[in-house]
Amino acid sequence: MMGPAQSTRLHSRASFIAAIGVFLIVSAVYALANAGRIDIIDGQYRFEVAENLLHSSSLQVLDPFLADAVPGRAGNYSHYGIAGSITPLPLMAAASLGAQAARDREQFFFSFTSALLGAATSGVLVLFYDALGIPRRRAVAWAIVASFATLAFPSSTSVFDQSQHALFVLGAAYFAYQAQQRDSLVLASAAGCCVAVLVNFQETYALMAAGLGLVTFSSVRSGDWDRRGARRYVLFLFVAAMGLAVWVAFNEFRFGSLLYSGKGNNHPPVVGNALFGLLGLLLSPGKSLILYSPPVILAIAGMTKLLQLHRSLGRGVMAAIVLQTSLIATLTFWAGDWCWGPRYFTPVLPLIALGLPFAPSLFSRGTVRFLIVVGVAVQLLGISVDHHRFFYARSLGRYFWYVDPALYFRSSALFARPAELFDMITSDVPTEARTFRPGPYPSLVTYAVLGGGSGDGPAPEWMKHYQVFWLPRPWPFWMHRLPEDMRPISLPGGLLLVGAVGIAGGIILRAGLR
Repeated sequence: MMGPAQSTRLHSRASFIAAIGVFLIVSAVYALANAGRIDIIDGQYRFEVAENLLHSSSLQVLDPFLADAVPGRAGNYSHYGIAGSITPLPLMAAASLGAQAARDREQFFFSFTSALLGAATSGVLVLFYDALGIPRRRAVAWAIVASFATLAFPSSTSVFDQSQHALFVLGAAYFAYQAQQRDSLVLASAAGCCVAVLVNFQETYALMAAGLGLVTFSSVRSGDWDRRGARRYVLFLFVAAMGLAVWVAFNEFRFGSLLYSGKGNNHPPVVGNALFGLLGLLLSPGKSLILYSPPVILAIAGMTKLLQLHRSLGRGVMAAIVLQTSLIATLTFWAGDWCWGPRYFTPVLPLIALGLPFAPSLFSRGTVRFLIVVGVAVQLLGISVDHHRFFYARSLGRYFWYVDPALYFRSSALFARPAELFDMITSDVPTEARTFRPGPYPSLVTYAVLGGGSGDGPAPEWMKHYQVFWLPRPWPFWMHRLPEDMRPISLPGGLLLVGAVGIAGGIILRAGLR
């Protein structure tokens, strides 16, 4: 007979195998649904730094068309954190295997960074659910729901990097919880390392650290003092602070200033009306979290049970969610455009998803299924059409969210998407569309969509000159319309690789569920 310790080891190993299977399956789906190109200008800046770092050990922005680069000590620099340009380096290096990669090929590989890290988040969720005592099959099922029925799905198919942040947010909470359960300073340090990475994506995550760190405390009775928990908490914050030290050094290297990161350069005011932002994030037709991620209703309800069963974890998670929500609401650009839904919520969606397995007892089976099905449908709409189409078709200016902050109470990309999709399915690409996308370097199909209708007539007339607005967003659908010599990779080879990853994931998951 197996003893308790041996049984626990076997249980953990099986959960780890199941987590790998889920990771591979979600990776395959995210990869198939991915844009396969730099679909937003933010990503072009991160790619530029990564490319120069990879090939010339330079951190400068050399592309003359990236006009928002900030003058610094030895040239122009991006205002984005260094982590967003380091995470894609392995993929970009892989693009060069066997031959010198063309820029289109490197940008194509770069675009899958969020897909891989977003899929890794689903694997960590399986492990987290297992640690909370959720049966393995239910853990896998709810991780799949969190991956495909919430904003995590479209976010992971874009070069927006919020789904990358989500992995490290969840990783910090997971290691902090394990540190509490095992009374481990090493695991508390691992949690702090996750936050250290986070602040080098976006320095404001330092505010979240105080909340996430509460997870390291044990669930002691009110009035008792957890000395070991205090040690874990202090160590967690100390290691997290090392990330701030790197951020400060990076600022000094680029701009000769410890606290200036280049943000706010030629930009409208950042701080806005927090109450207005909160109402927009929760209730507006254009950016409501509940509309864009319906299963969040289940997760928030389940969070009450999580608080009862795992008090310190629940407190830390809720503190992190409240801190992030409060920060987003104070921004003039709380909608996070140009994107699908309120993307700044994506980093904390895995934390919210910790409440999902505890929700079914609070709702009828029909209600649970309805919210999941609607959630998946919303995300499928999100990955179907290029996001720019909604904004350009309305001739919205660059800072429209500042000029017209009430726009999302009158207009919604979600409500407009069915008509856009129907038009795309029933109509062919306009005959005027001889170029794939607007912007510089017209021969590069994976470069960011830049520019607008200036000089080309009012929207949507000028849009008819570019195929990107009339073709489906996932890369297999637009790439097959291009001549073979314009494709960044072999289309059959790419599909075969993705299919193999998905099949391998299914086999591994089946082994983990036995």
